[in-house]
Amino acid sequence: MELVDWIFFGPAKLIATWPYAGLLIAVALIGVQAAFSWQKRRLFERSFFREAPVFAGLLWVIFNLYELQFAATLAQKLTGSSLRMDLIILVPILYVLTLAAMLSIRTQLKTRPIRK
Repeated sequence: MELVDWIFFGPAKLIATWPYAGLLIAVALIGVQAAFSWQKRRLFERSFFREAPVFAGLLWVIFNLYELQFAATLAQKLTGSSLRMDLIILVPILYVLTLAAMLSIRTQLKTRPIRK
């Protein structure tokens, strides 16, 4: 059961431990994609926001802000239930999009031209 707790509540525990960890992950994902786009001279195009690392980074920002707000409201009123249905739905989506971002980064690393 401990593994299931970490699977579904891991990102929330991460943000509870380090309040801005999600923002750090987002900056890293968006920064890597920005570097790839800058290298291709296509940084300020609309398609930049359709790239998987940027989309996953924005999702991490939203999730981080959501968790900080949830913690603030939970501090005001304590509920008796420890089951959070929101995390059971949000966290798998976060994992899938982060995995897609990592695969996109790996593909872009393999296909980028080597400059001499």
